[in-house]
Amino acid sequence: MSEKKSANTYNKFLYVLSGALMLVVGVTLVLLWWPDVVSIFRGVFGTVLAIAGLAVLYFQGKK
Repeated sequence: MSEKKSANTYNKFLYVLSGALMLVVGVTLVLLWWPDVVSIFRGVFGTVLAIAGLAVLYFQGKK
């Protein structure tokens, strides 16, 4: 039973360590590529607005 608990604790430690590492790398990449991130957000926001506009026009025409 002690071996199982020790292995479980080790696995949890590895998950926390890998999660923290991925978080640090992800935030670092977002900060390094900030202009590209903003550009992607603008593109996605524009696409969503365009689709929403099409949906409004479509449902208005259905009446």
